[in-house]
Parts: sequence; C-alpha cells; structure tokens
Amino acid sequence: MAKDKEEQNEENPSPLSCFKNISFPFNTIFLIANSIFLATSAFWFVTVSMLHYKTDECNRFVTTPGIFVSFSLLFMTLAGFYAAYYKSDCLFRIHFFIFFLWMFVVVAKAVFVYRLNNETDPRLYPGTKIHEFRLEDYSGWVRRLVIKDDEWYRTRRCLVKGNVCNKLFSNQNMSASEFRQMNLTPIQSGCCKPPLSCGLTYVKPNIWTMSRYHNNVEDDCKTWNNTANTLCFDCDSCKAVTIADLHNTSFSLTFNILHIVFSLSIGVVGWFAWLRILRETEN
Repeated sequence: MAKDKEEQNEENPSPLSCFKNISFPFNTIFLIANSIFLATSAFWFVTVSMLHYKTDECNRFVTTPGIFVSFSLLFMTLAGFYAAYYKSDCLFRIHFFIFFLWMFVVVAKAVFVYRLNNETDPRLYPGTKIHEFRLEDYSGWVRRLVIKDDEWYRTRRCLVKGNVCNKLFSNQNMSASEFRQMNLTPIQSGCCKPPLSCGLTYVKPNIWTMSRYHNNVEDDCKTWNNTANTLCFDCDSCKAVTIADLHNTSFSLTFNILHIVFSLSIGVVGWFAWLRILRETEN
C-alpha cells in the first residue's frame, strides 16, 4: 500500500516538489539584492524627507509622492531582507503583498506614459518657431487626471510666485519679428503670451493689444491680461502646457519597461526563494 502511494505521488507531484532538484542559491541572491535596495531606499527616503521640509509649497507636489514611494520601497525591502535572512514565511507574505502593490503602480505608470506619448503634439504656428498648446488637443481622461479645477489655483499661484515669465520679459526692446523666431519653453508659450491665433498686436513681450476690428472667438483671447500677475495664467493654453511639461518630465516608455522587467526579475528570484523555504519546511 505504501508502494502504491509512492507511485501515486510520482504520477501527481506536488507543486513544491517541482523545485526539489533546483540547487540555484535563490535565497542568497535575494538576500544580497534586498541588502542593496535597502540601503538605496533608506538613502532615498532620508534625502526626499529632508528636501520636503526644506522646500516651499510649490515644489512639494514632487517630494510628497517621493516620500510615500521611498517609504513603501524601504518597508518592502526591509521585509524581504529579514524574510530571506530568517527564512520567514510570514515576512515573505508581507513582502510580496507590498511587491504586488508596487508592480501595480509601476505598470499603471507605464500605461500612463504610453498613453501620454500618443497624445497630440503641439502645433507649430505658421511663420514662427513657436509651438502653441491647446487643451482640447488632449483627450478627456488626461485633462481630468492632470488638470483638476480645485488644484489649478495652487498651480497658478506657484507659476506666478516662480516668476516663470521673467526670462522672456527681460528684453523689452525685442521686436515682433524677433519674438516670433524665439524658441519658447512650453510654460513661456502657454502662460506668458496670448495665443498667436488671437491676432493681438505685439507691443512688448509682456504687452499685447487687441484690435477692435478683430473678432476673437477663443476664450483665451479674452482671458489674456497685460497685468504681471494675470497674463495668460488663467488660459486653457497654460493648463495644456502643464500636461506637456508632465510629458517632458516623465521617464521614457523604454525606461518604464526596463523598470518592470527588473522588478519582475527580483520578484521571481524572491518567489523561488520562498518556494525553497516552503519545501524545506515540509521536509
């Protein structure tokens, strides 16, 4: 009867028995990898936390997510390190729970960057080197995700406080033809001047006048104001460049894919290390 049971086990091996003959030191590699990530994430967490409390309100939208992400990685790698060191099944479960949440965030970011890369490019205004941005060129889901009405007031206040247009306005003797041949940044193009399609008359970089014979149908044409604290900060074009600026500061799709592959590689090593520990526990 015992012989029949052995034959039955040979025909239907348990999931853990598949790894019985694997002698690769997964646990050691996983321990070393988590040691490196533990030191890196701890340094990142301390650095971002110090920057968060030293920076002003306008830059905290960058450091706040950094604190959350770095702390999550610190806790995940700490759990993984002790799980591999003490060969603890409970700590492995905690580690992989956070790991799956982390992978969800990484994949979601990659999908967001991919979709953002497929959004409409800015329009080059004819006869100039100036690219103009239109909020309607971006799909609704991007506008809802990036531009929120209740948060735009804070963004606008930070743009004004940051004097983002000062460099453009430094040369008050610039002619209209020189202005049209400038390579403006997205912020300068969308927030520091009216859309060229409005047909406003250029006087100085920060002063534009409206012709009484020109029929401006765009809301941004009526929103522009020569006042230093107004300009086009309330324009849809200024909101559009916020999306464009996010596109420029986001890491490339290739980087995000490599990040996913690298994270999965470490996860697979940890998974095999966990299975090895479970098999040793069974024996």
